[in-house]
Amino acid sequence: MITIDEVTYTEDDLNEVAQIHVKRINDLREESAQLGMMLEEKNVLISAYANAIRESVKPVEEAEEA
Repeated sequence: MITIDEVTYTEDDLNEVAQIHVKRINDLREESAQLGMMLEEKNVLISAYANAIRESVKPVEEAEEA
């Protein structure tokens, strides 16, 4: 089922081209969700690497202060 302008249609109500478009929209939405998840994972990895760099320079900074 799909709702367009507040009217609900079944797949049988749509012509072949519209059915193809609906399938493509669903595929694109799924791909978009997957890309969003990948982006979140990349941001977590970036933070982890940044924290590792921050931790690796701490002793150098402490040694210089002493």
